[in-house]
Amino acid sequence: MTDLTEDPSRGVHDTELELVAAHLASLDHDGQRFADVLRATLDQLLDGRRNGRYEYQKLHKTEKTHMGTLVEINLHREFEFDDGDVTDYRIAGVEVDCKFSQRIGGWEMGPEMVGHLCLVVTASDQNSSWRAGLVRATEMHLRSVQNRDAKRRLNEAGVAAIRWLWPEHGKLAENLLLHLDPETCKRIMNAEGRNQRHGQARIFQLFREVRVQGIILRRTIIETVGHGLDDPMKRARGNGGARDALRPDGILVLGHQDNDPLVARALGLPVPKKGELVAARVTPAPAIPDERPTAEVNGTYWVVARSEDEPIAAPVIPRKRAEGNL
Repeated sequence: MTDLTEDPSRGVHDTELELVAAHLASLDHDGQRFADVLRATLDQLLDGRRNGRYEYQKLHKTEKTHMGTLVEINLHREFEFDDGDVTDYRIAGVEVDCKFSQRIGGWEMGPEMVGHLCLVVTASDQNSSWRAGLVRATEMHLRSVQNRDAKRRLNEAGVAAIRWLWPEHGKLAENLLLHLDPETCKRIMNAEGRNQRHGQARIFQLFREVRVQGIILRRTIIETVGHGLDDPMKRARGNGGARDALRPDGILVLGHQDNDPLVARALGLPVPKKGELVAARVTPAPAIPDERPTAEVNGTYWVVARSEDEPIAAPVIPRKRAEGNL
């Protein structure tokens, strides 16, 4: 039986809700795992590697409807919740149903959910934001109006009663293509090459764009830009990929392996993790040092180039991790 007792300072105290909230916090102390699941789910739905899509609003209606199911499944897998009897999960021994909506208040609860706890989740790719909370679907929290499936949404009191989880962690990893200015995005996605497949030409153009340089590029971005290629990430690396092809233009493409993280850190760039890349145009360090961080590569010194610096071939980064100086 649910323990709902009156607390003058907080209204109704829900022991099961607090128990579930505490358990989720123990599994994910800052919400990063939860945020990663939502980011991966959006990327899964967009499926950019196969079709180059990166805009949620351009998905078909049936695909958008499937988002809630994917969120439920992927959270289940990530956190290994037990199955519920009536609800999706059993968390800390408590039945909890998962509800997803693109907007706060858009969750729909069926009649079988009345009295149960709901994990309400929302995420916006456009705003790079997400939130998750717990609320009990009581008659006091639900609208009287129902849709043709007898489902009801939270009323104002229900939304106000949500116990938000990880309130300080509402940032979703950015969908870079969605937030680039239209002209930059058009140059990237329309790039064509004479001697390479168009997917490879698009990847090369991605790294050439000043707006993109110095920003961590997730695997999904590379795969979306290089859609149609068997192995888009390979086209971003050496052996004929972007790393070799763009070096004459002074552009370094750095990953998470070998000496790349050392060079990225020395240049003051964000350091890529596994499955991430960062690009930057570099130039020899000036004779009179300025404020730019300097990286030493094979006895030569390099800084991130400014727009006025003439293009010069970038150094070859040793592939094997070096001890001390590169």
